[in-house]
Amino acid sequence: MPWKNRIRIWLPRILVLVWVYLLAVWIFEATGHCFSVDGFARACGPKDAYVALGHRISAFANSPVFLVVILGGALLMEMGGMLWLMARGRSYIIYPHEYDVAFSDVRGQGPVVDSVKEVVKLFRGFQEFKKIGGFPPHGILFEGPPGTGKTLLGKAVAGEVGVPFIYTSATGFANMFMGVGNLRVMALFRKAKKFVKKYDGAVIFIDEIDAIGSRGAGTATAATEGPGLMGRIERFLSPRHFRRLLRMKPRVPSYNILVMAATNRAQVLDPALLRPGHFDRKIHVGLPDKEGRTDVISYYLAKVAHKPLDIEKFAQVTIGYSPARIKNIINEALIVALQDGREALTWEDIWQAKLIDEIGLKQPVKYTDKEKVMTAVHEAGHAVTAHELRSEEARIQVITIIKRQEALGLVSSMEREERYSSTKEDLLDIIRVKMAGMVAEEIWFGTSTSGVGGDLHQATMLALQYVGQFGMGKHLVSYSVIPANAMGEQTIAFMLSQEEIREEVDALLKQCKAEVMEILKKRRFAVERIRDELLEREELVGDQLDALMSEIFDDGVAARTATSVELPPVPPV
Repeated sequence: MPWKNRIRIWLPRILVLVWVYLLAVWIFEATGHCFSVDGFARACGPKDAYVALGHRISAFANSPVFLVVILGGALLMEMGGMLWLMARGRSYIIYPHEYDVAFSDVRGQGPVVDSVKEVVKLFRGFQEFKKIGGFPPHGILFEGPPGTGKTLLGKAVAGEVGVPFIYTSATGFANMFMGVGNLRVMALFRKAKKFVKKYDGAVIFIDEIDAIGSRGAGTATAATEGPGLMGRIERFLSPRHFRRLLRMKPRVPSYNILVMAATNRAQVLDPALLRPGHFDRKIHVGLPDKEGRTDVISYYLAKVAHKPLDIEKFAQVTIGYSPARIKNIINEALIVALQDGREALTWEDIWQAKLIDEIGLKQPVKYTDKEKVMTAVHEAGHAVTAHELRSEEARIQVITIIKRQEALGLVSSMEREERYSSTKEDLLDIIRVKMAGMVAEEIWFGTSTSGVGGDLHQATMLALQYVGQFGMGKHLVSYSVIPANAMGEQTIAFMLSQEEIREEVDALLKQCKAEVMEILKKRRFAVERIRDELLEREELVGDQLDALMSEIFDDGVAARTATSVELPPVPPV
């Protein structure tokens, strides 16, 4: 236990003992009941009171009441110390001189930064704006996917105005003892008010605010961990009480405190928490577009040693990436270069880092000959179908039969352009690509393996959305109106419980499977060519893969290369 915590626990106990002693001295001095050794009364003093108190305690110690009193007092003091420690909460403070984050460090989010700068102007001119009858915004809610820079924006605000930055996570307010969460919230604001007196302002940043501000956060229970992105949190701090603590009414804003919160699940927040007067600004911090990614890449590449790189190409192959993810790829690429004995990263390092980020580290395993061939055929089926149906929309970036995470092999594609919606045909093509591995196994081996489980799961999810959410099936009813939990299991379970929906989804999957069967029969030579290349190299990536696909599909029927592996007989089709 840290020495500071030991002092906080033992100091109240020592003070209680001192208080008892001083009280005893006062009582005996006031009553004059002090006696000398020979038994004659005389004037009493502190020393006599102490001796007399000792005699009385010795007599009292012989009774069982003494043990109850001592143990009860120690227990009460221990509980008080524990409650005080728990009420302190979990937050950390960054003082102005400890960091130099500014708006120039927030890249790829130009419109968002401009919106936040407007609030900062009012924050700086708090007193002037208040004198003319205005009410400065005291609450900003950042919502968007993880890694887009929500916390960095909060630090940039504090850095620009030169005030302390108090970071806390809303899940830290939860505790097994009722009322401790309320104490933690109040302690947080008391801490901020102290900083206002010294620095003329403070910034509080509450991360994962959906843990205490959602519609279902009204039950006072302990926090429990469960499945989901953040875990299922049994919240006990009601939104009404939290809003009361955050409320920016005219009686509160004598303290220049800016409350900033972040969440990636804004849809579950209580609408009353989002109204003006609580969080005055709601700012969406989304994934950057190509121009934004170019800005982020240039910023982070300038911090590391690297060979000349095509930044436009880098931005093109990172569609859907957040700034934090791009930063991690550059850092991972530098690690790859250093492990190879080089001090500057290259495009090949960037590509390897991208694969590590998307599909995980390589985990080489020893396949049996048959298992290796079946895996190669499975992935070749995916690749041929993807190229046949989606070559204009997506580019295949890797085909591998090297085990990564839970997959024995995989085909990874990336969109050629940024798209924000999908057509009916797009969804059907994606479902067909997912079914291609199973179809390839059945054509070449007359059976399928357990490796199709993941593909079938994803295809079923897409088919459920096609039928039950996007109105692309027989009915226009959208089951997405059913309130779903964090993982969406409630909506999915209800859809699968409907026999009509199950039959329509099953018919859709079978139809897509039959169409893929025709494609792979027609492109049988292409599947076998990619299969043979995978058996030889195990992994096809980047420009090497592009050259192979161009040779197969653009130059007509390519010659089939032989393989040293004896293939099982091909069943009649």
